[in-house]
Amino acid sequence: MKTIHTSALLILLSLFTNSLCAQTGNWGGDVFEQNKAAHLCITPQEYALLEKQCAESRRLLGLHAGMQRDALLNSLAFPLRAAAGLEDCRYYYVSAGVDHNPASGAFTDYNCGTVTYDGHGGTDFSIWPLNFYKMDNDLVEVIAAASGTILYKSEGHFDKNCAATTDTANYIVIQHADGSQANYWHMKKNSVTAKSVGQTVVAGEYLGVVGSSGNSSGPHLHFEVWSGSTNATRVDPFAGSCNTLNANSWWTAQPPYAETALSKVSVNTTDIVIPGCPATETPNESIVFEIPFQGVGLPAGYAKFYVFITHDFSGMNVNLSILNPDASTFNSWTYTGTANSKTNLRGWSKLLPTTPGIYTFKAEYNGTTCLQSFQIVEPASVGAIESLSSVKVYPNPSTGKFTIEFENGKPQIKKGVIEIYNLLGAQVFHVEVSAMQSEINLYVQSGVYYYHLKDNGKFITSGKLLVQ
Repeated sequence: MKTIHTSALLILLSLFTNSLCAQTGNWGGDVFEQNKAAHLCITPQEYALLEKQCAESRRLLGLHAGMQRDALLNSLAFPLRAAAGLEDCRYYYVSAGVDHNPASGAFTDYNCGTVTYDGHGGTDFSIWPLNFYKMDNDLVEVIAAASGTILYKSEGHFDKNCAATTDTANYIVIQHADGSQANYWHMKKNSVTAKSVGQTVVAGEYLGVVGSSGNSSGPHLHFEVWSGSTNATRVDPFAGSCNTLNANSWWTAQPPYAETALSKVSVNTTDIVIPGCPATETPNESIVFEIPFQGVGLPAGYAKFYVFITHDFSGMNVNLSILNPDASTFNSWTYTGTANSKTNLRGWSKLLPTTPGIYTFKAEYNGTTCLQSFQIVEPASVGAIESLSSVKVYPNPSTGKFTIEFENGKPQIKKGVIEIYNLLGAQVFHVEVSAMQSEINLYVQSGVYYYHLKDNGKFITSGKLLVQ
């Protein structure tokens, strides 16, 4: 192992939190505005209008509102998914749930905690990290949690709000077969499905892109479920000892409460730039480093290595390492949490390897692993590198059958090769690819793998493959 002593160069960035609706965030950790009903994701005026709109749609479509019930006949799937191209290990967290405390000025979530705010009627799924970057690039999609009929939708409204506002949100309402309905709120402008009121959707079907329209302070999905036709029939799909609305979970598989997870790791040419809302973040990520490397504001030969954590807590230990192409350790260090935080990012300046090859930045916590591969190349190799956006690999995840496609015929592959590696860095697959499009059948166990595309032995791009 090569040990690099860089204590003077160690940069530990402050906590960064994106909490929504009645909550704001900055580099100082979890920062909340005063919780109050005036900052509801859906205002009383919007609830009244929504009920009126949906009642009229039911009348015209001949639909009937559901009766009060404790469980959906067809339980709810998770309402978000990563779009093609998003390879983060995790891309969301619950920033606020349904408030089960009827007292004014007090609030309690379904698990008897305080992950909610006064009067909040749904579940806020915040996208993170780099939330506006994800929104701008359509990286997190809203999907139907259950099959049903479109009762109403709103589209074309401003989608980068940062505080309480009277602006109209972009949203869609779906009525299910048992008469219950789900409301999907705050979506990105011009992203809502082209389907019309009265048309049907199936569970898992695309509905829109997560945005920050309406009464919102950052990109998130406000997901709200009613057993009937009014917000008085609201349910909380999460089962818990403090859920006062329904005894049973409405989820097919209930997401965990405040799950600590590794959301992302990245290798960066310099510091990430995270401006104030609603400006878009500048990741400054790279998967290719030409030697000798010089990053902006960094010592010669150093890059930035970031880890993003959801629900960080004091005392948690994350083991971080840079792995050589043969999976041996080039460098390693440990991060220990010092405070509780919904979201946290930490960055370190570390010396890059100088031997050309494919390396891996690895983070491990509580039996889970998050990885990012990167390439060290000599100057002569850089000329073969094309825009990463010109290469598409889909579907991802898949059962092992993938298509690799070069958009607009670029890059002009002469002698292309796809190499597949497992999490230990061992090559498990190798195949030649054509100039425009090729299919690969990966006969391996389910799990996470990495692909590297080369042409004439020169690196072009790499990415993650999920085999189910």
